[in-house]
Amino acid sequence: MLDKLERKFGRYAIPHLMRYIIFGTGLVYAISFFYPNILYLLNLDPAYVMKGQIWRIFTFILVPSSRGIMTILSLFCYYWIGDALERTLGTFKFNLYYLIGWFCLAVTMFIFYFAFHIEIVMVAQMSYFNQSLFIALATLFPDISVLLFFFIPVKGKWIGWISAALILVEFVLNGFPLKMLILASFVPYIIYFLPGLIRRWKAYFRRRDYQKKASGAAPRTSKPYSQSFGNQYRGTQNVQRNPQGMSSAAERGKIINDVAFHRCAVCGLTELDDPNMSFRYCSQCNGNYEYCENHIHNHTHVQ
Repeated sequence: MLDKLERKFGRYAIPHLMRYIIFGTGLVYAISFFYPNILYLLNLDPAYVMKGQIWRIFTFILVPSSRGIMTILSLFCYYWIGDALERTLGTFKFNLYYLIGWFCLAVTMFIFYFAFHIEIVMVAQMSYFNQSLFIALATLFPDISVLLFFFIPVKGKWIGWISAALILVEFVLNGFPLKMLILASFVPYIIYFLPGLIRRWKAYFRRRDYQKKASGAAPRTSKPYSQSFGNQYRGTQNVQRNPQGMSSAAERGKIINDVAFHRCAVCGLTELDDPNMSFRYCSQCNGNYEYCENHIHNHTHVQ
């Protein structure tokens, strides 16, 4: 579905979208030193939108999610994350990821205002969505090395798990409006990455079942030449004498058929998950890295 949308609307995508957002956020942060109320003038407040302040629908994405020196660090971090995601997903798909997050957050806040007469007023309304960007990067590149505090190397998957755990704690401890805001922030992550994670889990259990079947089969033992030569004259008598030894050829064939010979290095998709998918090796990657049709043109080359 995403590929069909890209073919139809891909020409409208904005290259380097995250750079413009980071620049606007940095500008808002600089202005807040001289005019602190600008953060509240740009936040999405449905009551003020209904009074004519339409700009709030778009400007709330520019409100920084932290204050002080952490703002500068977070801007640099989100710039790097957004640039990496755009190179991996492609310009259109990253634009759509951000558009879905913005739309779901805006709709959620308007629903609470009109249906429950509740205003979700917080300084950083995009903070959970920005955290979903980092978890998305950790999902794509779990083994990437991230310098925590600029000098502690940590694998991306561990920081992603820690971030997800902290968000889960906030989801459990906070009230219903904030729960819905967190869910709305992760809608694009669910759309983009949940199907791939499910396929990866299925492949893991399939591989584990295959290993169990393979380990349960009796190993072949070498025979002396005289014994092997003599078996030619015994016909099938030796096979019938030991029916519980080696598994049958049909069972061995079933085990071999469950093995995936192609696997995408980005999403983990195999020909067992999608028999119609084609796989190709990338000539620009340093090594034998194979990719599916969805990622052969949208991946970071391994050097």
